[in-house]
Amino acid sequence: MVGVREYSDNDRSLLTFSLVGVVLVISLLLVYIGDIFSNNTVSSVSSSEILSTLGIALYRSILALVCFSTIASIILDPKGMTYNLLDYETKLYGPKRITGATRMSAFTMWSFTLMGVYFAVSSYSSWSYHFGWEVSNWTVRVVPALFSSVIASAFLVTTTVTYMLIPEANQRGDNIAHYFKWDSQLMHNGNVIFILIEMAVSDIELGMWYVSYPVIFGCLYVLFSAFNARRSGIYFYDFIDPRLNGSHIIHMVLLGVMSMHFILALAVQSLAEVNFTSYMLTLVAICYLATTFSNPSEKGH
Repeated sequence: MVGVREYSDNDRSLLTFSLVGVVLVISLLLVYIGDIFSNNTVSSVSSSEILSTLGIALYRSILALVCFSTIASIILDPKGMTYNLLDYETKLYGPKRITGATRMSAFTMWSFTLMGVYFAVSSYSSWSYHFGWEVSNWTVRVVPALFSSVIASAFLVTTTVTYMLIPEANQRGDNIAHYFKWDSQLMHNGNVIFILIEMAVSDIELGMWYVSYPVIFGCLYVLFSAFNARRSGIYFYDFIDPRLNGSHIIHMVLLGVMSMHFILALAVQSLAEVNFTSYMLTLVAICYLATTFSNPSEKGH
């Protein structure tokens, strides 16, 4: 029997994309319906009860600059990076060097870019609120939507790298040193630290209806990956190939995990209303459990 992450004579692409399309349409409908339940205001998306408006504006601006400069440095690096990737034509998994915009094939790059967009938009809202400029009502809808997507994607990236990609690569005997370079550390661990701090200091109110936004982001990445594979000839993650025997299962599980990360973050955020100290301690514990700063292959050497 062919396994879930193996190929068979049956190409599961049509089934997989049909399911992803259904999930995407349902999520878009839920966004339309859920907008009426939002309690956010210009003040809640722009200011903070813990930091001054100037303080949170500066924090968000600095992180937007960090995110965009990191992405730019990676894309503009002429040396590129060698990763173990899936060749689209041969379906073989092995080392390939990729450079330039092709490095945007990784979900990590998408997630960190999304984080940069979130901090840029939210900092604009904070600066406008601080200086008394007119703040458009679109920020009240866009900032929480971006925030919910960033939370889910950041946690998905970090936990996947920590508990799946690094252990699997280490077990295969792959060189995993690139996971511990400054840019990877920033995007795999710094992203969670940044968003946990934002969760701690921001006044943005999230609700269950916002779960649609991270799912939509996940669906868009899946569709991009399929298009990009035909253009670039690679899938950055071998398990996301829609031709796999169990691709439809894998994609639904990944989208489900994406939504679960947001729901768990929502549950953690609710602790702030009960006991703020417990909330902060929980955020610190999540940071410790999710991140990996040391190379496990070097232990004992």
